[in-house]
Amino acid sequence: MLVTICFIHQLPQALVLADSYCRNSLNAASDTPAVVIGLADDPAHLPQDVQFPYPILPVGTLFTDSERQQLSDQYTPVEFAAACKPRFLTAVFARYPTVQTLLYADPNVLFLHSIQPILDRLRGQTLLLTPYLLQAPGDTGPGKGAWPDEKHLQNIGLYNADFLAFSRAPETEQLLAWWQSRAETRAYIDFCKGLCTDQIWLMHAPVFFDGITIVHDPSWHVALWNLPQRPLRQRDSTWELAASGQPVLFANMKGLFDPDEGFFPHQTRLNPAKRSDVMTLLRDYRQQVAAKEPAALTPIRPAYGIQPVPPIVRGWRRTATTLLTALNKQIDTIYLPALPR
Repeated sequence: MLVTICFIHQLPQALVLADSYCRNSLNAASDTPAVVIGLADDPAHLPQDVQFPYPILPVGTLFTDSERQQLSDQYTPVEFAAACKPRFLTAVFARYPTVQTLLYADPNVLFLHSIQPILDRLRGQTLLLTPYLLQAPGDTGPGKGAWPDEKHLQNIGLYNADFLAFSRAPETEQLLAWWQSRAETRAYIDFCKGLCTDQIWLMHAPVFFDGITIVHDPSWHVALWNLPQRPLRQRDSTWELAASGQPVLFANMKGLFDPDEGFFPHQTRLNPAKRSDVMTLLRDYRQQVAAKEPAALTPIRPAYGIQPVPPIVRGWRRTATTLLTALNKQIDTIYLPALPR
């Protein structure tokens, strides 16, 4: 089974994700749905004439009204969805007791090949994690300036929480309970305090729990942050790693489909316009999303997570902000004697 979590305006992407999962998984008859869409939003805002082929699990069924309101009051929409993720996963395991494996993917993910290697790798394990990078960027020394670098990954987490794979086991229950206790109260994006949504906590999982596998496979989780190291090619309907010919299992469109999404809005390592492989993959993905008729859904803003989202600034505005920040730090270093009263 696959679980995703989204807001109403992300439902077209969630449906593309769900369809791609079903195309690439075994079509065995089952009493359980192949995909469950966790809605971190108010279902009352859904257009009445829109139907969905997959069951939707609203966040309101997981919390009391006061609990949900408290989370909404303290978080931005992104932080709110992240804080709810462990509880969504726990609820799906509880509602479908025959499900033995549970894959989580953000709505930005697209499955491109059979998921069987994922299920094979998960056998006998508790959790599969995919690192952002499998090798050093290679140009992060003094004066290089390319971003992001390893230091930034230490701020956001080494493992990407946009994809996770769980097996049903007592160890998984303990992991989810521990993760939930941290994420619901400390899902803020606050690098100065060492916090970054639900994701930062996963750095502890391989130490605290047994059966955690870190997947060192470049065909898994191809995305903006590792595409500079992973050229692609398309052979018929299959996407491959150009260096090895290995089929790409799944890709993450976060930061490609919408450059304001994710933790890398100012990344300087990849210019998609100069990569024909990336542009082709992105064009195909956009066509799939457009086919889901998002016009009725994308204007609907999240109902929960009322804290303001920091604006993304680029060009001269970002340059001015950087200069003013540097000036402010410089002023702080100047000694000013106390004036007599």
